[in-house]
Formats: sequence, structure tokens, C-alpha cells
Amino acid sequence: MVEKPAIALVGESLVDLVLEGESPLTFTGALGGSVLNTATVLARLGYPVRFFSEVGEDWLSAWSEAEMARRGLNPKLRRHPGPMPLALVRLDPEGNARYSFHRSFQAPFLPEAGALRGVGAFHFGSLFALEARTAKGVAALLEEAARAGALLSYDPNLRGLPSPEERARVEAYLGRVDLLKLSLEDARLLFPEAPLEAVRRLPPRLKVLTLGPEGALAFLGEGEVRVPGVRVRVVDTVGAGDTFTAGLLALLLRRGGGRGVLEGLDLEGLREALEAAVALSALACTVRGAGLPEEGLAAWRARWLAG
Repeated sequence: MVEKPAIALVGESLVDLVLEGESPLTFTGALGGSVLNTATVLARLGYPVRFFSEVGEDWLSAWSEAEMARRGLNPKLRRHPGPMPLALVRLDPEGNARYSFHRSFQAPFLPEAGALRGVGAFHFGSLFALEARTAKGVAALLEEAARAGALLSYDPNLRGLPSPEERARVEAYLGRVDLLKLSLEDARLLFPEAPLEAVRRLPPRLKVLTLGPEGALAFLGEGEVRVPGVRVRVVDTVGAGDTFTAGLLALLLRRGGGRGVLEGLDLEGLREALEAAVALSALACTVRGAGLPEEGLAAWRARWLAG
């Protein structure tokens, strides 16, 4: 059996407080963050993970750090004075989330140098990669991962129309990475006039576009693959896109890491990876919050990763 490559990821960590009732306000809490969700799924699939992020110095930060360790994320954390960031989440009747973010950190993000030795892939994205105070640290990790020959993966995961400064950072990342995963909503925010054609022309060798219940679309070189969605009873869609990313990376890296995995990827192999990622993201929609049912995950692993 081929040894699974280590995957390094960098992104925000925060506590999701999901609204359960309004009279009075009541919430259910869980550790969250887009890239953290991806890291959690990859760890559950048996991939060695190194997760770079930030915490505060309050009791909630201590709980969050312990939870990361319990999940096997091997956290590499920058500690700031102040409380742990929060995301208040309100679900609409279809299970889609609206967020209110509360983040207090002001100091720059300064990751440990030399921590990416031996990694086969590096994944980053979301709000964390767009902030001015974190951009230098993210860029340093990206450069180190590139020197290590790792597969470079990016998910913008936008929450609204990017500012000119944020758009410039996105464009700089697009010129560096091998794999771009984005949602149709991301594409429309970045390229409102012709999102699909604009994504097709972007520099990364592999561009993957999630289409919600309609499945996924990918562009590999001059080729194109589209796969349908998987019908499930949706509880909510929290973490579905992050889970898709984990499934995609797991399939691409199951025979080893590094940028060469895309050189040997053909359209049939890409179709298989997309089908697996869509199936995993659909499974995430069957439970509350960013998680996966153990029985369903075991069945998915047996089908897509066995051997």
C-alpha cells in the first residue's frame, strides 16, 4: 500500500455558534473554519495533516487547541492576546448558512519557518488568505511549499464581493497554484460577466468548480469533465464545499504527493476524483454542521480509497 503523503493547510480557526432559537437566543457551538474543516476530513481519512492557524488566550482558545489535537490536526498555532474568533451562523429553510463574523486579532500571522519539509500538498484559502495582516505569512508558506515541490491548492471561499486589494491577492494566488477549487458563487463574484469561460482561462493546470446540487465541473488543460450531483435529504450545507475539497485532494493524492500528480492525471481519473468528491460533499449535507457520519464515511472510504 502506498504511504499517504503529508498535507499542510493554513486557514482561520474559529468557533461556529449555530442559531437554534430566538426567544431567547440559543446556539450550538463547534470548532470551525473553512480550511480547518478540510483538514479535519483529511485527518479522518488517514492523511497526515499539519494545520497552521491562530488562537487567542482565553478558555475558548484553549478548548479549540485541544479539539484540534483531538482531531489529529497536528496544529501549528500563532497565539494572540484576545478572545477566540467566533462565527454566528443562521440557517435558512433550505439549510444554507448566513454568517456574522467576530474576529479580534490584529497582529501579523507569523508561521514557523521550515515546517513544511516532506509535505506532498499545501492547501489554503478563505478569508484568512485575503487579510492584509495574514497575507505575508500565507505567502511565506506558499513559497516554502513550492520549493518543497508540493501540490499547491487554493479555495477562495469568498463571503462577498472582494475589495480591489482582496482581488489583487486572489489574482496573485491564481498565478502560483496548481489546483484551484471554487464554487459557482465564487466565480460569479470574481467574473460576473462570464464566470465559466473566465475560470476556464485561468492559469492553474486544474480548475474545479462546484455547482451545488448540480454536481461539479473541472477544466484540466484543454479538457473538461462534468459530473452530476448526488441526491440526499439535506439537513444543512455547512462545510459541504470544504468536504468536497478534502475528497478531491484525497483522490488526487492517494498514490503519492507533489506537483507531478497532475501531470499524470487524465480525464477519466479526474472524473473519478470529481465523483468521489461530490459523493463526500453530499454525505456532509445529511448531518447538522460541518461533519460526516462515521458509517457513511467508512463506506465512502471503502469505495473510493480501498487499495
